[in-house]
Amino acid sequence: MYICVPHYVSIKVSELNCHKRLNSICSLRRDFRVFVVASTMNEEAWNYIPAAPIFLPEGPWKQIPGGVSAAKGFKAAGMYGGLRVKGEKPDLALVTCDVDAISAGAFTTNVVGAAPVIYCKKALDFTPTARAVLINAGQANAATGNAGYQDVIESSSALAKLLQLKPEEVLIESTGVIGQRIKKEAFLNSLPKLVNLLSPTIEGADSAAVAITTTDLVSKSVAIESEVGGTRIRVGGNGEGFWDDPP
Repeated sequence: MYICVPHYVSIKVSELNCHKRLNSICSLRRDFRVFVVASTMNEEAWNYIPAAPIFLPEGPWKQIPGGVSAAKGFKAAGMYGGLRVKGEKPDLALVTCDVDAISAGAFTTNVVGAAPVIYCKKALDFTPTARAVLINAGQANAATGNAGYQDVIESSSALAKLLQLKPEEVLIESTGVIGQRIKKEAFLNSLPKLVNLLSPTIEGADSAAVAITTTDLVSKSVAIESEVGGTRIRVGGNGEGFWDDPP
């Protein structure tokens, strides 16, 4: 079952400020034209956190369901592994690709990079492709020194063994409280179940999107379909961080 999430959108026309409850509406934001569409997510994920509305720029594409696993060959999963301080909202996410996927990272310029940041930089310097991304919420594993870095090494090696990959094909990301190492025992014990939950369905994508949230009020996930050079393509993704209503 899927839930269509209605949103309140404010449109300012001259001195008139109208509020309408709509499933879709066109609006002008500066010189950037966007199409606001209602989000969809599966009922289980909705029990934890609602989905954000999606603001797509106008173009030769359309929104499709599927999130980060919308493209062929991608699978995703999210689950509660006991890393959060309270509650049982999913806190471990995994996204995999059946083939080597060209990978890139946008990293902080801070000289004090978190352990996962340092690890991912080294991994992407070694190879331009990856097969899996493992993300935890609860502990950022930042400012944790060599011990925190060794936690990342152990985590990537453990997951690589389960997926029958090389450790450098696994990227690790952490979000949460700075100065805290990951709860490694709970983390490692959850990996076999997380791997078994991998799915190309929207349920897998939604659970992964929820699992990477921290103080977020909504989860963020979107997928689009378009045509490039006569070939139909799909692009999907999810994200974590601050979100607010557009002006």
